Amino acid sequence: MNMLTAGIDVGGTKTLLCLTDEEGTVLEQYKVETQLSREPEVFFRWLFTELEQLCKRNGTTLASLKGVGIGFPGVMNERTGTLTSAPALNWPATLDIRPVIAAYYPGLVVLDNDVNMAAMGEYAAGSAAGSEHFIMITVGTGVGSALFLNGQLYRGASFAAGEIGYLIVEPGAVHAAADPEYSEFGPFEMEVSGTGIGAKAAARLHGNNSSSLIRELAQGDTVRAEHVFAAAQQQDETALALLDHAYEQMAAAVKNIAITLDLELVILGGGVVEKNSGYVQEIAARVSRYTPEQSLLIRQAVLGNQAGAIGAAAAARSRLNAGTGQN
Repeated sequence: MNMLTAGIDVGGTKTLLCLTDEEGTVLEQYKVETQLSREPEVFFRWLFTELEQLCKRNGTTLASLKGVGIGFPGVMNERTGTLTSAPALNWPATLDIRPVIAAYYPGLVVLDNDVNMAAMGEYAAGSAAGSEHFIMITVGTGVGSALFLNGQLYRGASFAAGEIGYLIVEPGAVHAAADPEYSEFGPFEMEVSGTGIGAKAAARLHGNNSSSLIRELAQGDTVRAEHVFAAAQQQDETALALLDHAYEQMAAAVKNIAITLDLELVILGGGVVEKNSGYVQEIAARVSRYTPEQSLLIRQAVLGNQAGAIGAAAAARSRLNAGTGQN
């Protein structure tokens, strides 16, 4: 236990922390309510207090950690230390958070997007183990992805690689969310995410007084994707049509991305995938129609909501093993 590293997956509502040894074995992990703050100093004071308690429970100290990885729900530019496109935290776009972190932990720190960290987790101990060229796509409230090319994460020119939620799905059309509630969502996101599926179902039922299993399942509450999936299991025609559209959009995107980058593997994860058995098989079957003799593998993520924290710790270990500033 001479090279302990910690991984932290910061979420808008929950934060998962884990402590790992030099082999990547998780010694302890626990989830806590995220104490959001518009002031980074306040947020990181809370975060590293939690991490210090985790260390103490395992007979070590925060100062003894060899490295810490942190994944954020936004675009993390490690070159400038700025976090953007993170409405849950909404820190100034020009603020370098590295000096703030250093005030609480002066050791090696790896900062990245939460989906990138999840991909690192699947690569280190999940469905992507042994794969050097893959994409991980998470489908939940929104859609995110992480690219792993030539054995390392690809972050892009502005550290925003993988923002596939903004893929154009209707060439020539200018995307503008009709409802301000969805202004943060991209065109592709509104076709395949849980939010998008729920919104399309609500729009389909709006002003339609005919009987609907989806409406019955919602029981007067806001129509959500879970109601659509549940109705589809009972062969409801409206639900099946909505999901057919979402599946086709996802299958086309998967095929286009895979053929562009010559990928060997696609990992699908996130709440929508995890809660709906058959999702991965459905996408794989539709992708195969485009190329019957394809060698592309499509698998489900296996680490669930642990992937981000495990990957963050793995990113710190990778940086330490490389002995450089990059992993």
